[in-house]
Amino acid sequence: MYATPQNIVSILVSDYYSGKGIDGRSAFYVIRSDIYGPMGHELIPFESEEEAKTFLKEHRGTKILPFETIDESLPYELDTN
Repeated sequence: MYATPQNIVSILVSDYYSGKGIDGRSAFYVIRSDIYGPMGHELIPFESEEEAKTFLKEHRGTKILPFETIDESLPYELDTN
């Protein structure tokens, strides 16, 4: 069975600072920072918008995005733009 938006029950991501599992749909994601993952630029998740803002400033991110604004093409674009 393939995952579709209709059958995904939950999305868990790890808060960057605490490492705690958080609801991926309510997380705040910093993009294009100076922190890289194994595949290049990552969407760095935070439980609080304030922590995302702090990280954005400290690590030269370009934007904070809520989950609902992220589409499937964004991860592919992070290293090309």
